[in-house]
Amino acid sequence: MAYTTGKRAMSNAQTLNRLILSLYREGREVTLGSFRGWALDQIQGMIAFDSAWWGNAAANPPVLHDMYLHNCERGILDAYAVQMEQDPFRAALLSGSGVAVNLSDLTTRARYVRTPLYRDFARHFKLECALGTLLIEPASSLYEFLIVWRHDWRRPFSEDERQTKELLMPHLVEVHRAVRLRHFLKVPGAYNREWALIDAHGFLREASPAFVARIHRHWPDWRGSGLPEALAACVEAGGGYAAASVRFDVTPCGPLRYVVARADGALQQLSLREREIAARYAQGETHSAIGAALSLSPATVRNHIAHCFKKLGVSNKVELASRLERKG
Repeated sequence: MAYTTGKRAMSNAQTLNRLILSLYREGREVTLGSFRGWALDQIQGMIAFDSAWWGNAAANPPVLHDMYLHNCERGILDAYAVQMEQDPFRAALLSGSGVAVNLSDLTTRARYVRTPLYRDFARHFKLECALGTLLIEPASSLYEFLIVWRHDWRRPFSEDERQTKELLMPHLVEVHRAVRLRHFLKVPGAYNREWALIDAHGFLREASPAFVARIHRHWPDWRGSGLPEALAACVEAGGGYAAASVRFDVTPCGPLRYVVARADGALQQLSLREREIAARYAQGETHSAIGAALSLSPATVRNHIAHCFKKLGVSNKVELASRLERKG
C-alpha cells in the first residue's frame, strides 16, 4: 500500500511539474490579453472547475479591479461588492497570504446554505464549492487572487487539489507578471532603469527598484502602493510631471500607463538662455530688468518666456515658479 501511495504521489508531482514548465515555456508566447484564460485552461487537467475569477484588489479601501471572469455573469462583481465585508472566505484568504483555502474546511454545507452570503449571492451564481489563493504583489502591495468554483455541491474540492492549487498559485502569478512585462518593456537598457506600470486606479502594478527609490527621494513621506497625489493626478490625466530635479514621462498602454522617471527635470527642457530667463522671471524680475542684465530687448525676453511657458505647460508666473521649484 505504501508503495502504491508513493507511486501515485510521484505521478501527481510529475504532472504538476509538467504543468508548471508549460506555464513558463508556452506562456511566454501567449498575449497579455489571452494569458489568464489560457492559464486556466491549462490547470483544468489537475483541478477541474466550472467557473473562476482572477484579479486584483486594493486593501484600503477594499476595491476589486482588473478582474478576469471565467464562465461568470458580469453581474457577479456588483453582487459581490454588497456582500464582500461579510464573506468569511475572503477573510480567510486575507489572513493567510499564499495559503490555498477550501470553503469546505471553513464551514459545513448545512451552515453555508443558511448564510445571507449563500442565499443572496452564491446560490444565484452556483458557487457551491470554492478553492482560492491570495498573494500580495511585492511592487504594489495589491492582492492578486484566483478563486475557482464548482457548481455541484456534491463535488467538493479535495485536500490534494487544495495543495496543488497552493503550489501552483505563485507560478501563475509570476508567469502572468513576466507576460505583462514582456508586453510593455520593449526597449532594454538604461532607458528603462527607472520605470513603472500604473493602473487606472493610480496603483503601482510593476516597478523597478530604481523607480521606487526615486519616488522615495522626491517624496520622502510616501508610503503605500498608490502614487503620490501630485504624480497620480498627472498620470491619470495622461500627462507628464516635471519638477526642478526630475521629470516623469507617461505613455498610455491600453488600461495601464508606462511611466519613466528621468533625472533631468523641468529646467532640462529649456535651453541655457531660457533657463536663466525663466529663473529670473519666476523670482520676480521684470522683462526690462532681465533684458538689461542679459543685454536683450524686453520683446526678446517676452518671446523667451512665452517659449518657456509652452515647453513647461504653464500659463503664468505663479505656475512657472511652482513648476521650477516644486518638490512634490
